[in-house]
Amino acid sequence: MQQSEFIRRYCAAPHLFAWFLGAGASRGAGLPTATDITDDLKRQYYASEENVRLQTREMQYPAVREKVDAFFQARGFPEPWSDDEYSSLFSLIFGEDRERQRQYISRMLAEERASLALGNRVLGALIAAELCRCVFTTNFDTVVEKALAEVGGRSLAAFHLEGAHSAVTALNNEDFPLYVKLHGDFRYDSIKNLAADLEDQHRDLSRCLVAAANRFGMVFAGYSGRDKSVMDLLHETLETPNPFPQGVYWFAMKGSTPPPSVTAFVSAASNKSVEAHIVEIDNFDAVLLRIWRYLDPRPEDLDAKVRKGAALPVKIARSVTKTGKPILRFNAFPIVEVPRSAWKLQAQASLDWTGLRELVKDAQGQLIATKEGETIGVFGQKSDVKDAFKVADTDIEEVSFTTDWQAT
Repeated sequence: MQQSEFIRRYCAAPHLFAWFLGAGASRGAGLPTATDITDDLKRQYYASEENVRLQTREMQYPAVREKVDAFFQARGFPEPWSDDEYSSLFSLIFGEDRERQRQYISRMLAEERASLALGNRVLGALIAAELCRCVFTTNFDTVVEKALAEVGGRSLAAFHLEGAHSAVTALNNEDFPLYVKLHGDFRYDSIKNLAADLEDQHRDLSRCLVAAANRFGMVFAGYSGRDKSVMDLLHETLETPNPFPQGVYWFAMKGSTPPPSVTAFVSAASNKSVEAHIVEIDNFDAVLLRIWRYLDPRPEDLDAKVRKGAALPVKIARSVTKTGKPILRFNAFPIVEVPRSAWKLQAQASLDWTGLRELVKDAQGQLIATKEGETIGVFGQKSDVKDAFKVADTDIEEVSFTTDWQAT
């Protein structure tokens, strides 16, 4: 389904939809996804076993990733991206020690690391405006609570493994907004990451999700569908009398292939006469902003806090140059000349935007790069490009273009 069609359906009655958030919904706030955590656990274990120093950014190099993955495969670990890879690594690193696990998650998701992105603020505004009544998540972080506090000036208490029995009561009593952390909260003793934990989703929180799915449509954002316990629960929900009365809408990044567990669920929902679609999006922030723009009316006080840039007047004195108008204006530095060529190369599929930013950062200002699919475009010296991307001369192509951008 196209984004525009989904947005029209959602904005017609936003209060009839619940949200289901995965780690991808918090990535814009600077917090790691499940894949980032998986890579970090692999890095730590491999480095300690092989007695080597392995930095986080090096996991983005295809040769390094292949070597580390081969190390784990040789020891009988699940294939990369398999459903049980995440929980197996937690069991390997932490055993049954919940406190060490909690401390690790607390460090990775520390509040000072989170900086609200636009999508987070929009969701906080939707909750504050009572346009979003229910949010479920497999995340441990406090991004949603922080968003509502910053945008709406209100606190939000999450139902999690401690006090889970109250979640169904709150739903039945329409004590909204309802915020449920299915896998717990890292600030408390009980969180679910180990295989034994994830085999059996908590009964009370599961009942709450099923009950909500019989009252609301559901939007899945930033969630990969890799938790078998959650996916089993969603399939069970399809056997209830009135599953997802407003439909199921599962966000997937443009150009990506949804995991089999997701496509299987969407297909099963459609077979049960549920309006179920995979919605291709650019990213979480972009689609939430489109939703916010389409909403009519929007509370002005919340709109000012969501779109901070639109609320701030900007006045920058025009710089004066002897060679004509600058192509771009910055606060102090006009750009009066542009490069005549760039470098083009193919990257491994495992190099995502986070990895690309790390490579550019490590180049210490010598490179500017972007990507489309597996094609990378880079401004910089050829030697710096080869060093950063670990490629040979034959793997790089020089691309020339006009310096008159107005003619393109």
